Amino acid sequence: MNFPAESIPDGALYAPHHYLYALYLVLFVSARKWDIYPREEPVFVAGSALAGLFGWVHVWRYYPAPGAVLCLLGAVGVILGGVVTTRYGLRWRLSVVWTGLVALDDAVSHAFGVWTPLDWLWGVALAWGHRALAGVGPCLA
Repeated sequence: MNFPAESIPDGALYAPHHYLYALYLVLFVSARKWDIYPREEPVFVAGSALAGLFGWVHVWRYYPAPGAVLCLLGAVGVILGGVVTTRYGLRWRLSVVWTGLVALDDAVSHAFGVWTPLDWLWGVALAWGHRALAGVGPCLA
């Protein structure tokens, strides 16, 4: 088995990947908490998200194995940071851990080539949407 399974995720790094959107959301919720407690910002969470995004956007294309490892470590770091950071409340922690799991799902899918739960859900949604549009297609013409 090759690692990573895909030299470039889905052949397009900037295509809509739930890895990117999840970590962008982590950065957004971290930025909203940044100045609430002086000198106690969610640095580990934001740093892990930035490291993962850097691995995805800048490293994976040229060095697939280190890029995939950096993406996996970034997503795991976000999850661990969300678990151990208790200062910002349960809602913040749950949102960070949940979006970290969404990012990890996509990273595992592209790094190891395995079918993950969100890929299955996306496939079901696309199949349902295709069937629904196939039934109304002729009347739209």
